[in-house]
Order: sequence, then structure tokens, then C-alpha cells
Amino acid sequence: MSARRMSQIVILAALCIALRLAFAPFPNVKPVTAFFLVSLLYLDFWDSFLIMMLTMLGSSLIFGFSLVVAWQILSFGILLWLWRFLVLPLTAKFSRQIWLQSLLAGLLTLSYGFWISIPIAFQFGLNLYLYWLNGLFFDLPHALSTVLFYPVIFLLLRRFYKDEKSSFRPD
Repeated sequence: MSARRMSQIVILAALCIALRLAFAPFPNVKPVTAFFLVSLLYLDFWDSFLIMMLTMLGSSLIFGFSLVVAWQILSFGILLWLWRFLVLPLTAKFSRQIWLQSLLAGLLTLSYGFWISIPIAFQFGLNLYLYWLNGLFFDLPHALSTVLFYPVIFLLLRRFYKDEKSSFRPD
């Protein structure tokens, strides 16, 4: 890994940690999910995964570290994989793909609550569906904030990557 690529990943992860800290007073209103998804337009899957992982590990030093951090990394990893290999290829054909991607990012973010509920419910011996349904109240602001932050972060990152070709190549 080159020094440029490594520093780019670390700087973007630090930015995500700062964003998580800035939005800490608002439960589940976080721009980082949108940031992770937009990063897949310009970086490869593993670079985006590293940004996400460093963000979760770094912010856990501020917010507290527990086994839930591993479940966050696993759940966000599933989201990133679905976004990169399922959603992006399907939306590449549309002319107004940014708005479609924003809406799909919100819908996919709703599934984050389900993905993270699986290991937590198993860990504590809870009923998965009841645990997940009780968390929907927090999943909705997470999804809505992702829809709203996605185009903003897209426009900001596009400025930094305008000279570079997008890493997303529809197959």
C-alpha cells in the first residue's frame, strides 16, 4: 500500500470520527453511513472497508469500546458489500442516479438495524424480531439522515476526486 493511499484512508477515517463526534448529541443522526457509501464511488471496496473499520475503532476510543464495535464493523461491512456489488451496478444506468442512490442508501440503511440486531440478540439471548422491531424508532432517523447527507457528501467528495476516474466500473 502506498503512502498516499494509506494517508488518504487515515484522513478520511479521522474525518468520519470527527463527524460522529459532532453529531453525538443526536441519536442515530450520523453522516458517516452516507460517507461510507459515497466512498465506494471513488475508492475500492477494501479502502472503504478500512475507512469504516478505522472509524468504528477510533470512535470507540471516545464513546466506549465493547463487543458491539465488532458487530458494528460486521454490519457496516454487510452494508458496504451490498452497496458496492448490488446497488451501484443497478443504478449506474440511470441519468439521475444521485437521487436514486440517496433513496436506496436510506432503504439499505434501514437494514443496518436488522443486521446489527442479529449478533446482539444472539449475544444477550433475546428474541431477534422483537429486538429489531423495538429499534426501528432509531433506525428511521438513521435512514433519513443518510438520505439527506448522501448528496451533500457526494458533492464534497466529488470535488476532491474530480480529476481521478471513479473506481466504480459497472460490469
